[in-house]
Amino acid sequence: MPISHTRTETETARELGAFERTIDLYMHRNPVQFSLVAEIDRKVSEQTLARALQRVQAQHPLLRVSVDRRALQGRYRWAEGPVSIETAAEGTPWQAIVAGEQTRPLAHEPGPLMRTVRIPAETGSVIVLTFAHQITDGIGGMRVVADLVAALDGDEEGGQSAPGQDVPPSQETLLQALEAEAPPAGPPQDELMNAPGELTRFSGRAPHVSALALQRGLTTRLVTRCHTEGVSVHAALCAAASTVFHRAGRTRVRVLSPIDLRRAAGLPDAVANRFAGARTVSEASQAEDFWKLAQHHHRALEHQRAPQVLKAGSQALAQQPPATPEEAEAMMAVATAADIQITNLGVVAAPAHGRARLTALWGPAQTTQLAGEHVLGVATCGGRLRMTELTHDPLAVLLPDMATVLAQQCTESDVPSR
Repeated sequence: MPISHTRTETETARELGAFERTIDLYMHRNPVQFSLVAEIDRKVSEQTLARALQRVQAQHPLLRVSVDRRALQGRYRWAEGPVSIETAAEGTPWQAIVAGEQTRPLAHEPGPLMRTVRIPAETGSVIVLTFAHQITDGIGGMRVVADLVAALDGDEEGGQSAPGQDVPPSQETLLQALEAEAPPAGPPQDELMNAPGELTRFSGRAPHVSALALQRGLTTRLVTRCHTEGVSVHAALCAAASTVFHRAGRTRVRVLSPIDLRRAAGLPDAVANRFAGARTVSEASQAEDFWKLAQHHHRALEHQRAPQVLKAGSQALAQQPPATPEEAEAMMAVATAADIQITNLGVVAAPAHGRARLTALWGPAQTTQLAGEHVLGVATCGGRLRMTELTHDPLAVLLPDMATVLAQQCTESDVPSR
């Protein structure tokens, strides 16, 4: 069931925006791609998965492009090939597949910039979807997962794309049209906050993958306690990670949090890059009061999530974008340096109709080639918060100790009366 298009692979879809171009330049030598792991309670054959992926490609234009680096700005070109599918042996741990996916860069050509691995399971299927970061972020990838689950139940005649469907605009284009006042004054700049990280040459070495799911009861108590304390669950995760690192001897901990511009700035939903980076920092003395530390992270993130701050940052990049891979590496080494990156996809609304149901989602799982990095992906599905960490420098206790800290802070007897 081929997807019907009148476009050819020589046609330009659109030029890359400044942020997309920065990511692509960085990726010349530093592969950045992320995986989402979908557990589905239905056995899915390779043929059924291929048909469903064709339908999803038809819905989302950036799943049908390559990146042409010959143009000055870089451009997306239409690439009408199917998403590749590999099948692993039944029962293969998805962690092994995710680790392997980080060792195989997704080539910018010929496209598409996505691939999948199917793992048959005893009572269902596990599907690992891997995306090149030039085309989308974790929230966009999550939408692909949801649409794929729905497509597995759809009729097989629905694979034609809508005629004239265009690539979503860049986030710079959307933010430029955003009405926003001058950004509010934030806290004074901390030079140590902006100390650059150190890049390590990509070697194809597999990262260490850890995963842990909180029980439903703890997940519920965490959400309730965060509401009581007036902080986000994400801020509590930042505080938990900081606490573990401080207890391990680090006097100062920087946390990098990608901000979803769909929610923060009201940008339209799309399978595309719609995010900005925000960093928060803590000192060891702050780890003595967990909820005060969570409030510290929450306030710092609220300032950086302000639409006018996001628009100002986007305009600054658009006015002075990197022009070479070296410039992009220098910029990213400063902008993304942190002790831990936490990408929280929030609550995944799992389609529950038909024969296919998403029972768990893990990720996003990725590495970025920064020395000493810990990249943590978080998603809540089926009432359980799940954490997936990738690193080349494992701290074995990180996820278990984060879970322990959260459990200690969210005991039913410890909830304050307000």
